[in-house]
Amino acid sequence: MIVFHIQMFALNFSLLENKKEFRKRTTPPGQHGAKRKRFSVHALQNREQKKLQLLYSWRGRQLYNLFAKLKKKRGNIGDNLLIVSESRLDNLVFRSQLVKTRRMARQLVNHNHFLLNGKKVNIPSYEVKPGSVISLKKPIMKENKIIRGCLEQNNPTLPYICLDKEKLTITYLRYPLPEELNKDIDTSLVAE
Repeated sequence: MIVFHIQMFALNFSLLENKKEFRKRTTPPGQHGAKRKRFSVHALQNREQKKLQLLYSWRGRQLYNLFAKLKKKRGNIGDNLLIVSESRLDNLVFRSQLVKTRRMARQLVNHNHFLLNGKKVNIPSYEVKPGSVISLKKPIMKENKIIRGCLEQNNPTLPYICLDKEKLTITYLRYPLPEELNKDIDTSLVAE
Protein backbone atom coordinates (compact mmCIF):
# COMPACT_ATOMS: atom_id res chain seq x y z
CA MET A 1 0.00 0.00 0.00
CA ILE A 2 2.87 2.37 0.77
CA VAL A 3 4.45 1.70 -2.63
CA PHE A 4 1.13 2.58 -4.25
CA HIS A 5 1.05 5.98 -2.53
CA ILE A 6 4.69 6.67 -3.42
CA GLN A 7 3.94 5.93 -7.08
CA MET A 8 0.96 8.23 -6.97
CA PHE A 9 3.02 11.01 -5.40
CA ALA A 10 5.91 10.51 -7.82
CA LEU A 11 3.47 10.88 -10.71
CA ASN A 12 2.00 14.03 -9.12
CA PHE A 13 -1.45 12.62 -9.65
CA SER A 14 -4.40 12.44 -7.25
CA LEU A 15 -6.55 9.32 -7.35
CA LEU A 16 -9.27 11.04 -5.36
CA GLU A 17 -9.14 13.94 -7.83
CA ASN A 18 -9.07 16.51 -5.05
CA LYS A 19 -5.30 16.63 -4.22
CA LYS A 20 -5.88 15.74 -0.54
CA GLU A 21 -3.08 13.18 -0.69
CA PHE A 22 -0.47 15.90 -1.29
CA ARG A 23 -1.06 17.99 1.82
CA LYS A 24 1.78 16.48 3.86
CA ARG A 25 4.67 16.36 1.39
CA THR A 26 5.78 19.01 -1.03
CA THR A 27 8.63 17.12 -2.72
CA PRO A 28 8.70 13.78 -4.54
CA PRO A 29 9.95 10.75 -2.58
CA GLY A 30 13.62 9.91 -2.34
CA GLN A 31 16.81 11.49 -1.05
CA HIS A 32 17.08 13.86 -3.98
CA GLY A 33 13.38 14.44 -4.44
CA ALA A 34 13.68 18.19 -4.66
CA LYS A 35 15.95 17.95 -7.69
CA ARG A 36 13.72 17.45 -10.71
CA LYS A 37 15.11 16.09 -13.92
CA ARG A 38 13.71 16.35 -17.40
CA PHE A 39 11.93 13.30 -18.70
CA SER A 40 12.32 11.73 -22.12
CA VAL A 41 9.31 11.31 -24.40
CA HIS A 42 9.16 7.60 -23.58
CA ALA A 43 9.24 8.36 -19.84
CA LEU A 44 6.38 10.86 -20.23
CA GLN A 45 4.34 8.27 -22.16
CA ASN A 46 4.97 5.69 -19.43
CA ARG A 47 3.96 8.17 -16.72
CA GLU A 48 0.65 8.95 -18.45
CA GLN A 49 -0.04 5.26 -19.00
CA LYS A 50 0.71 4.56 -15.32
CA LYS A 51 -1.69 7.35 -14.26
CA LEU A 52 -4.42 5.77 -16.36
CA GLN A 53 -3.72 2.32 -14.94
CA LEU A 54 -3.70 3.57 -11.33
CA LEU A 55 -6.84 5.68 -11.71
CA TYR A 56 -9.08 3.13 -13.44
CA SER A 57 -7.35 -0.11 -12.31
CA TRP A 58 -6.52 -1.19 -15.84
CA ARG A 59 -4.04 -4.03 -16.24
CA GLY A 60 -1.48 -4.02 -19.05
CA ARG A 61 -3.20 -6.68 -21.16
CA GLN A 62 -6.63 -5.10 -20.64
CA LEU A 63 -5.32 -1.75 -21.84
CA TYR A 64 -3.64 -3.35 -24.87
CA ASN A 65 -6.85 -5.18 -25.86
CA LEU A 66 -8.88 -2.01 -25.36
CA PHE A 67 -6.58 -0.05 -27.69
CA ALA A 68 -6.91 -2.77 -30.33
CA LYS A 69 -10.70 -2.43 -30.08
CA LEU A 70 -10.70 1.39 -30.07
CA LYS A 71 -8.50 1.67 -33.18
CA LYS A 72 -11.47 0.39 -35.20
CA LYS A 73 -13.83 3.06 -33.83
CA ARG A 74 -14.24 6.54 -35.20
CA GLY A 75 -13.13 9.60 -33.32
CA ASN A 76 -10.27 10.45 -31.02
CA ILE A 77 -8.74 7.33 -29.47
CA GLY A 78 -7.83 9.19 -26.28
CA ASP A 79 -11.34 10.50 -25.70
CA ASN A 80 -12.83 7.10 -26.54
CA LEU A 81 -10.45 5.51 -24.04
CA LEU A 82 -11.62 7.83 -21.26
CA ILE A 83 -15.28 7.31 -22.23
CA VAL A 84 -14.89 3.53 -21.98
CA SER A 85 -13.03 3.95 -18.68
CA GLU A 86 -15.82 6.13 -17.29
CA SER A 87 -18.40 3.53 -18.42
CA ARG A 88 -16.93 0.78 -16.22
CA LEU A 89 -19.24 -0.57 -13.53
CA ASP A 90 -16.91 0.21 -10.63
CA ASN A 91 -16.31 3.75 -11.89
CA LEU A 92 -20.05 4.45 -12.20
CA VAL A 93 -20.60 3.29 -8.61
CA PHE A 94 -17.79 5.64 -7.52
CA ARG A 95 -19.03 8.57 -9.64
CA SER A 96 -22.55 8.22 -8.20
CA GLN A 97 -21.11 9.20 -4.77
CA LEU A 98 -22.29 5.97 -3.09
CA VAL A 99 -18.73 5.22 -1.95
CA LYS A 100 -15.64 7.32 -1.30
CA THR A 101 -13.04 5.62 -3.52
CA ARG A 102 -12.83 3.56 -6.70
CA ARG A 103 -11.16 0.75 -4.78
CA MET A 104 -14.12 0.56 -2.42
CA ALA A 105 -16.50 0.50 -5.39
CA ARG A 106 -14.40 -2.21 -7.01
CA GLN A 107 -14.54 -4.33 -3.86
CA LEU A 108 -18.31 -3.95 -3.50
CA VAL A 109 -18.80 -5.00 -7.13
CA ASN A 110 -16.44 -7.97 -6.64
CA HIS A 111 -18.45 -9.10 -3.60
CA ASN A 112 -21.73 -9.20 -5.58
CA HIS A 113 -23.42 -6.23 -3.89
CA PHE A 114 -24.77 -4.71 -7.13
CA LEU A 115 -27.20 -5.76 -9.85
CA LEU A 116 -27.06 -4.44 -13.41
CA ASN A 117 -30.53 -4.35 -14.98
CA GLY A 118 -31.66 -6.93 -12.42
CA LYS A 119 -28.83 -9.38 -13.19
CA LYS A 120 -25.86 -10.21 -10.99
CA VAL A 121 -22.57 -8.78 -12.28
CA ASN A 122 -19.37 -9.12 -10.24
CA ILE A 123 -16.87 -7.87 -12.83
CA PRO A 124 -15.67 -4.34 -11.96
CA SER A 125 -14.40 -3.68 -15.49
CA TYR A 126 -17.77 -4.54 -17.06
CA GLU A 127 -18.66 -1.90 -19.66
CA VAL A 128 -22.10 -0.48 -18.86
CA LYS A 129 -24.29 0.72 -21.72
CA PRO A 130 -26.34 3.94 -21.48
CA GLY A 131 -29.84 3.40 -20.15
CA SER A 132 -28.71 0.69 -17.72
CA VAL A 133 -29.80 0.68 -14.08
CA ILE A 134 -27.42 -0.33 -11.30
CA SER A 135 -29.03 -1.25 -7.97
CA LEU A 136 -28.01 -2.73 -4.64
CA LYS A 137 -28.57 -6.47 -4.47
CA LYS A 138 -29.53 -6.75 -0.80
CA PRO A 139 -31.76 -4.30 1.08
CA ILE A 140 -29.51 -4.62 4.13
CA MET A 141 -26.75 -2.75 2.25
CA LYS A 142 -28.95 0.37 2.34
CA GLU A 143 -28.19 0.59 6.08
CA ASN A 144 -24.42 0.27 5.56
CA LYS A 145 -22.56 3.00 7.49
CA ILE A 146 -20.25 3.87 4.62
CA ILE A 147 -23.02 4.19 2.05
CA ARG A 148 -25.22 6.17 4.46
CA GLY A 149 -22.30 8.50 5.28
CA CYS A 150 -21.62 9.17 1.60
CA LEU A 151 -25.31 9.85 0.90
CA GLU A 152 -25.55 12.35 3.77
CA GLN A 153 -22.78 14.48 2.27
CA ASN A 154 -25.07 15.52 -0.63
CA ASN A 155 -22.28 15.73 -3.19
CA PRO A 156 -23.56 16.48 -6.68
CA THR A 157 -23.34 13.71 -9.26
CA LEU A 158 -22.24 14.16 -12.85
CA PRO A 159 -24.84 15.06 -15.51
CA TYR A 160 -24.63 11.65 -17.20
CA ILE A 161 -25.50 9.75 -13.98
CA CYS A 162 -28.79 9.85 -12.09
CA LEU A 163 -28.84 8.62 -8.47
CA ASP A 164 -32.16 7.83 -6.80
CA LYS A 165 -31.39 8.20 -3.07
CA GLU A 166 -34.57 6.48 -1.85
CA LYS A 167 -34.23 3.33 -3.95
CA LEU A 168 -30.43 3.60 -4.14
CA THR A 169 -30.37 3.00 -7.88
CA ILE A 170 -27.94 4.50 -10.37
CA THR A 171 -29.13 5.18 -13.91
CA TYR A 172 -26.47 5.63 -16.56
CA LEU A 173 -28.15 8.20 -18.82
CA ARG A 174 -25.60 8.70 -21.62
CA TYR A 175 -21.92 8.51 -22.49
CA PRO A 176 -19.92 11.42 -21.03
CA LEU A 177 -19.00 14.28 -23.34
CA PRO A 178 -15.29 14.99 -23.97
CA GLU A 179 -15.48 18.18 -21.88
CA GLU A 180 -16.81 16.20 -18.88
CA LEU A 181 -13.81 13.84 -18.87
CA ASN A 182 -10.74 13.92 -16.61
CA LYS A 183 -8.21 16.32 -18.12
CA ASP A 184 -5.36 15.35 -15.77
CA ILE A 185 -4.35 12.53 -18.13
CA ASP A 186 -2.83 13.36 -21.50
CA THR A 187 -4.37 10.56 -23.54
CA SER A 188 -2.47 11.55 -26.68
CA LEU A 189 0.74 10.35 -25.01
CA VAL A 190 -0.96 7.09 -23.97
CA ALA A 191 -2.31 6.50 -27.47
CA GLU A 192 1.15 6.82 -29.00
